[in-house]
Formats: sequence, C-alpha cells, structure tokens
Amino acid sequence: MNERQASTILATLKHALDETHATWLGRETGFTRRLRTVTPHRLLVTLLTAFSCQRLRTLADIHRAFHAIVGRSVEYKPFHNQLRKKSFPKLMEAAFRHLVKTFLVKALAPVPASALRAFDDIVIHDGSSFGVHAELADVLPGRFGKDNPAAAAIHVTLSLLREQPVRVSVTSQAKGEPNYLPPARTLRRKLLLADRGYGKLAYCRAIDEAGGFFVIRLKRTINPNVLSCRMNRCLVPCSTGRSLQENLAQFRFRNVDLDVEWVRPGEAPLRLRLILRWNPQIHAHWILVTNLPRAEFSPPAVGALYRLRWQVELLFKELKSHANLHAFRTRQEHIAKGLIWAALCAAVLKRFLAHAVQRTHDGLDISTQRVAMALALPLPHLMASILAGRRVEDELRALLTFLARCARRAHPKRDRKTGRLRTGLRPAYVTASGAVRVKV
Repeated sequence: MNERQASTILATLKHALDETHATWLGRETGFTRRLRTVTPHRLLVTLLTAFSCQRLRTLADIHRAFHAIVGRSVEYKPFHNQLRKKSFPKLMEAAFRHLVKTFLVKALAPVPASALRAFDDIVIHDGSSFGVHAELADVLPGRFGKDNPAAAAIHVTLSLLREQPVRVSVTSQAKGEPNYLPPARTLRRKLLLADRGYGKLAYCRAIDEAGGFFVIRLKRTINPNVLSCRMNRCLVPCSTGRSLQENLAQFRFRNVDLDVEWVRPGEAPLRLRLILRWNPQIHAHWILVTNLPRAEFSPPAVGALYRLRWQVELLFKELKSHANLHAFRTRQEHIAKGLIWAALCAAVLKRFLAHAVQRTHDGLDISTQRVAMALALPLPHLMASILAGRRVEDELRALLTFLARCARRAHPKRDRKTGRLRTGLRPAYVTASGAVRVKV
C-alpha cells in the first residue's frame, strides 16, 4: 500500500466528514439552532452509511439505522420532525457540494500519445427520473399525466476523468432537461458528450466560441446544407450546397463524414462536422455533431468517444440499485428532496473510496459498481470510528485492503480493447514521489 497516499486519503476523509464543518453547514442552512441528539454530523454519517450499505424502503429503516450507527436513542416522531424541516434538503445539498469538492481526484488520464491530452476534462451530461408519492404532484409534477402524476428528475454532469458527478440539479420531471446543461463558458478546453435532446444549435455555437468541444447526438430530422462529404477519409462526390435530407438516400448503408452549414437570418453561418454512422439494427443513421478537428479525430474515434456517454447511465444504475435513489413512502416534499440528495452523497462517497483503493494500490483496476456492492460489511465500522473519533486510520486501511481484494475489475484487458479505455484512457495513480502516472 502506498503509505503517502493512504495518509492523504485519511486526511481527505476526515476533512469531508468533519464534525465542526457539518455543524457549520447545519447552522448556515438553518437546519440547526441547538445541538440535540440528531446533530447534523450524526445525521450525515447515518445517511451516508445507511444509503451505502442497506436497502431502505421507509423512514423507519433510516430511524433504526440512526439507533444502530450512532448508539443514541431518539423517538421516531422527533426524528421525523428533523427530516421534515424545510432546511433538510438544503443541508443535504450543501453536504453533497462539500463532498464533491473534497472528493474530486483524477481517476483516469489519457496515455501520453493520445489526442485526448488536449482536453482538461471529458464531461457527460444527462438526466434520469423516477416516480415519487402521487400526493407530491403539485410540487414534483410528472410528464405523463395520470399514469405518473408525480416524478422527480436529476440532471447530472459527470466528469469522466474524475468519475464523479460535478454538477447536479434536482427538479420535477416536467422541467425541461436542456435548461440544466453546464454553461458553455465552463467548457473551455473540455469535451462535452450528450444525447439527443441536448443538441441545440445555439448551445453548440456557444461552446465553440468559448473554446470547448462537443460530441452530441442529433435527431434524424435535422436538415443543414452539405458542404463536403468524406468516406474512409477520401472526398467523394455528393450534392454539395443541397440539404442533408436530399442527400441521405445516397448515404444509405454507409458511414459518412460531412462538413455542413446551418444558415439562419440575422446570424453568422454555423459550420460543423456531422458523423453519420449506419446502424443496421434500426436501418438508419446515428447522427453525431462535433467540432473536433478531423486530423486528430477520425469518424471511428468520434464514435468511440460518444460511446463513453454510457458511463453516466452506469452512474444512474448505481444510484438506483446501490444508493437507494427511489421513491420513499413520504408525502413530505422536503423529506423526499432531502433523501434524493442523501443518495447522491452516498454515491460520491462510494466512488471516492473506489478511487482511494486505486491510488493506494498503484493504479489497480477497480470497479466502482463492485465497490458500491461490497461496502455493506466494512463501511459501518469506518463510519462508527469517525463518529467516535478514534481508530479511523486502522478502519480505513482495513476497508481499502478489503476492497483491493474484492472489488477489482473483472476484465481489465478487455476494457482496453472494447470497453471504456479503448479511447486511450487509463487508470491514474500517484507515485511515492507525488507524480501522477497512468497504468499503461
């Protein structure tokens, strides 16, 4: 085990779950006036442990977890009254932002010869939703009427190089998803990956002008003017100057790299690349729009980058399967929103521990999903030691050693050929001298 990194991880964990800071967050958000049994620190540690280690269905499950983890007795009603405070979701959102800021470490990095070294980060944006109690329809309305009257949505921007969500919004399902995209000015020297529904031309122009890059899937109804056409890197004849829809018939069954232009009154022409990838399963093209330079990023390379977008879907699966992001049986708006933020906090903690194993074991290939599944046994001991303020280092070392044995990726060589590492990314770790290296 890398002793220097183990000490850094310990200091980071103590800072993230510091009792003084948790109390400050409680006072800043209006959750705490007087410190009683359910303090912000005890509540945060309880929620992180319970949401990470067991399947929760009701508030009574959380109440029992508080008794077991904290070792202090509190009746159900006063415990429930703490969660139904208007400030409870504010506290948990503030805790989430603090954990994200504290736990961000570089988990992946491009190999030295990769074109991805031009980017400071690769960010993926998407949203996910789930139903909540029907009586919350006034504050969290769903999009599908009486079949799903109430539903919550999370809009997540995931940093791929850090494998952590860096920007999250919790809203009703009825809110428009494109409203929660990361601001274009924050994407300078970054690559954004996004699915259909996020490909607004004005947003693409803003990213390009801000010095950022993007690969976004577009709907097949788009109709820019075609300027040039390439197949296998060679220019081929096509009806240049005519619309995409007029050219689609001759592109059938083929993969095509196009230069296209959108012209709108009162605006400068917007020129971008379109990558048309033929999908035999749906007998139609997938259309990707990008501003990546053709010299460094061929159409297959752009397609491989777009497939990295699947990592945010894996995060959603992890949240719903292993961090209790689901509908609780509560009609209280503030409880429902606060528990959503608690699930997000648990996911951030789990991923930090996965990255901690990778850093303390010289770039060991660790599965974040296996870490999420394996924490039920060792994590309660670590969190109990944090509450007690003793033996934290011993429990952390035991947890990291356990995860290094039980949470390794099943097929690291396959990942480099066909998985998330095929684009030139590798696990990052820190050497004893403090230098960041990639595992080739």
